[in-house]
Amino acid sequence: MSQHPVGINARQQQLDKIVFFCSVIQHGSFREAADAWGISAAAASRWVKELETLMAVELVKRSTRQLIPTDAGELLYHRFSALLPEIDTICSEVEHMADEQRGVISISSTPLYAAYFLREIIAEYMEMHPQVNFRLFIEAGETDPLRVDFMIRAKATNRETEEKDSLLIRRPLLSEPLYACAAPSYLARCGTPTEPEALREHRCLYASTLVGGNRWYFRLDGVNRPVTISDAMECDNSEILRDMAIRGAGVAYLPHSVVREALADGRLKVLLTDFVASRFDINLYYRPRHPMPARCQAFKDYLIQRTEEIMAQR
Repeated sequence: MSQHPVGINARQQQLDKIVFFCSVIQHGSFREAADAWGISAAAASRWVKELETLMAVELVKRSTRQLIPTDAGELLYHRFSALLPEIDTICSEVEHMADEQRGVISISSTPLYAAYFLREIIAEYMEMHPQVNFRLFIEAGETDPLRVDFMIRAKATNRETEEKDSLLIRRPLLSEPLYACAAPSYLARCGTPTEPEALREHRCLYASTLVGGNRWYFRLDGVNRPVTISDAMECDNSEILRDMAIRGAGVAYLPHSVVREALADGRLKVLLTDFVASRFDINLYYRPRHPMPARCQAFKDYLIQRTEEIMAQR
C-alpha cells in the first residue's frame, strides 16, 4: 500500500482531485476536462473515482449521454469552485515573487539522460538564468512525482509493451534504436547468434530499468519474437554494461547513443541485423498544474528544444 509523503495528510491529498472534479463539472464531460488538463479520458475517470473512494460518497452519475453531479457532488462543486479564482490569484502572486527572487526546479532523471544531455542543458540554463536553482536526483527507478517538478525516464518500447494510462503528463524527448551487440572476442569464443532464441545460450548483460526486465524483443516481418535471456549480469548503468561487453563479457542490449562509438571503431558488433529491435524512448513526465510556475514552464520548453538540437548535432 502506498504511503502519503511526510507532512501531507489524506485531506491535502484530495485537493488536486477536487480541483479536477470541478473542471469536469464545468466542462460537463470527462473527455473535455481531460483535454484541458492534458491527460487521457481513462485517467480522468479514474481520478474522479479515486476521489469518490477517498470521500466515501458518489459525486457524479455517469451515462453514455450525460454527466450529472449527485447532491454531494453539487455541494462540493459550488463550495469549492468559488475558491478557485482566489487560489489562482494567490498562486500567481507567489510564483511572481519566486521569479523575481530565486526559484528552485527539482528534477529526477535517469542516469543515461543526465550524463548525455541534462548536465549540458542545466549548465546552459543556469548561466542564462542565475536566479534559478536546481535540485537534481539521478535515479534509475521510480520516484514520488510529488517530490519533484519533472521526472525523466527511459524505457524500451515495442508493440507488446504499451505504456499504461497515467495522471502525469508525458512529453517525448528522444527515441532511438536498441542494438544487441557483442565484442568480436566474445563472438569468436562463443559464436554469433542468428536467431533471437539463440540468445538463451549466451551470457547476456542487461539493465532491468532500461528494457523492463530480462525479456528482449525483436521483430521480423511484423511478428514479435520475444526472448527471455539467460542473464549473466544485471546493472542499471548502461555505460558499465557497454564497457563489459567491449571486454568480452557477453551480449548487451543498449541504445545507439551509448554504443555508437564502439560500433564505429569495431570494438562492438551489432547482432541479429535482419530483425527490428525495440526502440529506446526517453520521456519527460510532470504533474498537471494550472498554471505551471513560470520558471518550470520556461525550463520545460528549453529542455525539449535543446534535446532535439543535441540529437541533431550528434
